[in-house]
Parts: sequence; structure tokens; C-alpha cells
Amino acid sequence: MTPLDLSPPKIPTIVEVWAPHCAECNAMQPHLDAEAAEFSGTVDLVKVNAVSDPARARQLGVLGTPTLIGFRDGAEVFRFTGRRSRGELRELFAAVSDGNRLTGVGTQDLVLRAGAGVVMIGVGLLLGPAWPILAIGAAATAFGTVPWLQRLR
Repeated sequence: MTPLDLSPPKIPTIVEVWAPHCAECNAMQPHLDAEAAEFSGTVDLVKVNAVSDPARARQLGVLGTPTLIGFRDGAEVFRFTGRRSRGELRELFAAVSDGNRLTGVGTQDLVLRAGAGVVMIGVGLLLGPAWPILAIGAAATAFGTVPWLQRLR
């Protein structure tokens, strides 16, 4: 077996490490293929089956599937494990195409942060007001809302 060539490719590359039995991999596959087709010629998609090629998965340091790793100019620019939405996959392809680094926080994560913050603010108000809970809720809401609003611009 030849080692996976991670020398600087001609164009940016996303490596998907997947497994046939992985439900999240199978659910994400149509969206991943659609984005790969949309970015064809700009970003390469390389698929590594972790079951039939475990040596390559180990070489990449992958412990779970699905894992997406973005490379640009031979350097890793992102690594995500777990299923991603179509919009998040589009962001990954655009980021590796443009050479941007990603924060590792998806849109769904930001919405969950903001929602949890709002719930904490409500609990803080119900408890009398409980200032520490209100402060934590306000911080969680801000850490979820501000980056999410910046993405909408």
C-alpha cells in the first residue's frame, strides 16, 4: 500500500474518512457529493474508507467517522468529525477554496448556544433575579448570536 500523498496538491482538497456502516456518513453523502460537484475544478474530494483502508485512516489521525479534513497548499486548514449540514459543507468547500481557516463552530452550534443562553436568562429571571445565572445566560447568548449574525452579513 502506498501512503496517502499529502504533498501540496494542485488544488485544495477535502479528505472524507467514512465507513459503510456509518449512518451519519450515509446521510451526509448526497450533500457532500453535491457540494463536490459544485466546486469541481476548484476543490478535490478524496474519499477514504476507514474499514477497507484502516492504515490511511490511522495515517490521517482519524478516530471516528465521518471525518472531513481540508488541505490547502499542503497544510491542514480544518478537521471536523461528525455529520455536517448542506450549508456547513458549503462553508467548508468555500473556506478551503478561498484559503480561510474555520473556527470549528457550525451554525447549528451557534444557534444552540444562543438558545441555551436565552433559557438561562429566563431561569435567572424566574429565580428572583439570580444575577450569576443571568450573566452566564447573557454571555452564552452573545457567544452564540454575534458570530451567527456575522455569518449572515
